[in-house]
Amino acid sequence: MATNNTSASGWVGWVYFAACLLLLAGAFQLFAGFTALLNDTFYAIKDTTLIVFDITTWGWIHLVLGIFLLCTGVALFNGSNWARVVAVLLVSLNFIVQFAFIGAYPIWSVIIMMLDLIVIYALTVHGDEARS
Repeated sequence: MATNNTSASGWVGWVYFAACLLLLAGAFQLFAGFTALLNDTFYAIKDTTLIVFDITTWGWIHLVLGIFLLCTGVALFNGSNWARVVAVLLVSLNFIVQFAFIGAYPIWSVIIMMLDLIVIYALTVHGDEARS
């Protein structure tokens, strides 16, 4: 009878939690993107631009980023190393996008930025444990 000596620690839950947060952040990005694309007046800002883009461009950025976050979150459940690296890069990019979008929707952007920091922590500190 063969025994399996590789047992996952309790910290592997952080990686699955990060994958769930990636799915959640991806869904939120999709909602924000569709909102910006379908209703240009929803985000109340004094100017029609956020740093360099208009609301429609921001809608497309949020939509594409949301799709990538969703796909990476699904791949992260398999414990692949590439998904972990891509997830950290995408979440870092999402953090920057949310920081630039803070003028249009400040509370929402700060909440998503906090979720991004939790995902980065979980994947960088406890990411190796998901492979086992």
